[in-house]
Amino acid sequence: MKPNSFKAVSIAVMILLAGLSFSQDAELKNADINSSRDLFYADPLVFYPQDSAKGRLDLYIEIPLENLMYKKNNATDHFDASVEYNITIKNSSDEIKLNQTYNETISTTKTEQKILNERSASNLKNFFLSSGKYKIIFTFKDKNNNNEKTKEYGITVKNPLIENTLISDILFLSEYKEDASGEKEIVPLISGNVGMLNNFYLFYEVRNNGTDIVTKTYKVKFTDDKDKFVFDTTFFLTLQPGKNSIVNKILNDKYYIGSYKLEISDGSELIGSKPFFYKWLDMPVNLKDLDKAVEQMRYIASEDILDYIKKAKTRDEKLKRFLKFWKDNDPTPNTPKNELMNVYYTRVKIATEKYTHYVEGWKTDMGMVYIMFGTPGNIERHPFESDSKPYEIWTYYDINREFVFVDDTGFGDYRLLTPIYDDRTRIRY
Repeated sequence: MKPNSFKAVSIAVMILLAGLSFSQDAELKNADINSSRDLFYADPLVFYPQDSAKGRLDLYIEIPLENLMYKKNNATDHFDASVEYNITIKNSSDEIKLNQTYNETISTTKTEQKILNERSASNLKNFFLSSGKYKIIFTFKDKNNNNEKTKEYGITVKNPLIENTLISDILFLSEYKEDASGEKEIVPLISGNVGMLNNFYLFYEVRNNGTDIVTKTYKVKFTDDKDKFVFDTTFFLTLQPGKNSIVNKILNDKYYIGSYKLEISDGSELIGSKPFFYKWLDMPVNLKDLDKAVEQMRYIASEDILDYIKKAKTRDEKLKRFLKFWKDNDPTPNTPKNELMNVYYTRVKIATEKYTHYVEGWKTDMGMVYIMFGTPGNIERHPFESDSKPYEIWTYYDINREFVFVDDTGFGDYRLLTPIYDDRTRIRY
């Protein structure tokens, strides 16, 4: 790769990142992107407390705050969302063992309203259940707009008294820290989405019912949604009598967009499994055609980088190279969203809609400038001047730049009066 390739990309990324905060790009917020957000996430997990004949169901709940409707509370000057969720647990005979409804108010300040996409509310409910199979029916309702959704989950509670070693269900963590004093800090990954995380963690407990120290070997295997092997790893554990809390770090360098499953076995028997997925939230709909998405990167990636992606021998390899570029340039690498990619491809979509004539809008000069710099602070239009051809002047106050477009043909094909001579755009001139 040429020495200036990365420099060109860095400049392009800096320009686009600056655009993330431009008020002129407010229209991006209303753009048609694939908003695959869920109204809530829930993750039911069974753990086995020491000296108990029952299992403890931990139901983790996460509510993305941006999905709720808020009403102004004049008494507090806050904005409140009113939510309700119902938890019903049925056994294998379809008998209701629990039916509980909870009502909560989620309050946010005016400042917090501006960053709701970065925040969520979490909750944890605990229930003790005898051994057996159960169905959990979880219904969430936003009472301010009556938006409601129900999901069902199946769980199995093992009998803690008949097994020498008993493994709990697996909790995914997006963060895990332990200080010098042994104090642990964890952030549960309730959604199960490992997309865009550099790594994630598996947390589970192993209950050793004996009085002696036991050495166990656990194999963790990862497969995709077609049961194709991805990778596996082996952990050697020394289990003290009683409860043993285990945390395994998993590097997130082998997953790309799709669904996956992990399975834990003790060498001869499958003792646990959990589905998860890799997804970028708010991924624009115009990414469905990978080859076209790569071609549309011409205004942010150098020619060398584009050639590297295009020369991949398989589609899977091309997708990996494509995603790695965006992941390496993600301004918030430890979140499931890639704001830079979302802004870029949403601008591509808007440029295509606005500036297409006999060529696609993203390929035009106006489309190029819009994709690279966003919505101008001011547009001065001169379509019917008697002594000149139609022209427009786009002014970007934030970066102190001005672009003049002239329609030489009279058919709406506005061309830049002074071309942008740039490593990313030289193919155009």
